[in-house]
Amino acid sequence: MTKEDTAAQLEQVRRRLAREKAARLEAESIAESVTRRLYDSIQELREMNDQVERTNRDLEAANQTLRDFVAVASHDLRGPVSAVLGFASTLSKKWDVLPESEKLEFLEIIERRGRFLSRMLDSLLTLSRIEAGALDVHREMLEADAVIARSLEDIGEERAAEVEVTCAPGLRLEADPDHVQRILVNYITNAFKYGRPPVLVEARNTGPYVEFVVRDHGEGIPPGFEDRLFHKFSRAETEVTRQEKGAGLGLSIVQGLARANDGEAWYEANRPTGSCFGVRLPGLKAA
Repeated sequence: MTKEDTAAQLEQVRRRLAREKAARLEAESIAESVTRRLYDSIQELREMNDQVERTNRDLEAANQTLRDFVAVASHDLRGPVSAVLGFASTLSKKWDVLPESEKLEFLEIIERRGRFLSRMLDSLLTLSRIEAGALDVHREMLEADAVIARSLEDIGEERAAEVEVTCAPGLRLEADPDHVQRILVNYITNAFKYGRPPVLVEARNTGPYVEFVVRDHGEGIPPGFEDRLFHKFSRAETEVTRQEKGAGLGLSIVQGLARANDGEAWYEANRPTGSCFGVRLPGLKAA
C-alpha cells in the first residue's frame, strides 16, 4: 500500500469520525432540547396542578361559606323573621281586642327582633366589604383614652360602671375612629355576654404600636377552640353561648377591621380565669 493509499484511508477515517461526532453532538443537542421541553412541560403541569388545587380550595372555601351562611340564615335569621311576621300579623288581626299591655309587649318584641336583624345585615355587609378589599378606611390621629370613653358610652351606663380602665397618659394612635370603637365595643360587650365582671380595659404603648386589651373573669374559651376564634361563623359551644343569639361574625369583623388599619387582633387566656382579647394598632409619638 502506497503512502497515497494510506493517506486516503486515514482521511476517510477522519471524515467518518467527524460525521459521527457531528451526529453525536446533534443527537445530544436534540436530547437536551427534548429534555428541556419535557422539564418545562412538567413544570407547567405542576403549576397547572397547583392552580387547580388552589382553585379547588377556593371553591371549597366558598362552598363552606355558602353552607355556613345558609345555616345562619336558617337558624339565626328564620327565628327573628318568623317572630316579627307572627306578632305583626297578630297585631293586625286582633288590634281592637288586644289589651294595651299586650300591644306594647308585641311591639317591643318586633322592635327587638328587628334590631337584631339589622345588626346581622350590617355585619354581613361589613364582612363582605372586608373580604372584597372594598372597606373604606379613614385614618385619623386618635387619643386612646377618648376612644375608650366613646366605646363605654356605646355599651351603656350600667355596664360602663363595671369596667375598670387603665390608660397610659398621652397615648395616641392613627386609625379609623369608627373601626377602633367597633372593635372595643365588640370586645367589651362579649366580655359581659360570655364572661364575668370585673371587665378590665387597658391601653398601653408597645414600641411603634398602641395595644388595647380587654379582660374578663369568666370561664374563658374552651380548649382547642382558640385557633377558630376569628373565623367567620365560628361559635364556641358552651352553656353561655347557647343562650346568646349570634352568627359568629363579630370577631371575624374585628380581625378584618384591625388588619385594614395595619394592625392585628388576638386572644390569650386571662390569669387566673377568663379571656383576654387584644388589638394592636399603629401608634404615634407624644407631641
